[in-house]
Amino acid sequence: MAQDRSASSREVSGVLEFFTSQSCVDCRPAGAVAARLGSAPGVVVLAYHVDYWDYTGWRDQLADRKNTERQKSYAKRLKLGALVTPQVVVNGRRAVDGGDEEAVASAMAETPLGASTATGEIRMRRQGNALHIEAKASGGEPGRPAPVLILVTYSERVETAVPEGETGGIRVDHFPVRDWRILGSVDRESIEVEMPLGLLAEDNDGKGRTGHAAILQMVGTDNKPGPILAAAALEF
Repeated sequence: MAQDRSASSREVSGVLEFFTSQSCVDCRPAGAVAARLGSAPGVVVLAYHVDYWDYTGWRDQLADRKNTERQKSYAKRLKLGALVTPQVVVNGRRAVDGGDEEAVASAMAETPLGASTATGEIRMRRQGNALHIEAKASGGEPGRPAPVLILVTYSERVETAVPEGETGGIRVDHFPVRDWRILGSVDRESIEVEMPLGLLAEDNDGKGRTGHAAILQMVGTDNKPGPILAAAALEF
């Protein structure tokens, strides 16, 4: 079929997880940084909109409490202290100011995908109305939890009319996450998952494409997210 496509983690060199909000003044220019970095070959950008800015009166239309919890988990593991936006976590290994493009680029060069004790690989393909994912991991430390496979559904871009104010006007958000879920632990040589596309969040408001990113990520004994071993992404 014409829509059938495939992707491999061999095509991805970095994963940037932006934590942002439509009510955050500094997040608008950081969104432009995300857009530029996301246009580079091999870079997967995922913008998680958090809900702790909603107290200002405007409820971020893309915010989800799960996104806030993910940022909190990173903050605890990386010993970051208070939650801030805009913030980007590079390859699950380092957090930097999401508006500082130079700092993000440096972190990408200094903290590449992977870990010293484990490796991983992912293959994805869309076949008809189903998404197939195969992931495998090797190495790792004895007694450490197995890596987890996460599926993230995101939009290429979304336009939102925000009431007038410091963040008012027509706002364009790039790569906003619409849903994410843990598919399971890769506790054996490999796992395979098949999901009907109809079960995945694909409300893109008619703007741009929808993307699905599969992430293989280490976790600590406290279940906090660790280094990302591999990632693959499909957009259609």
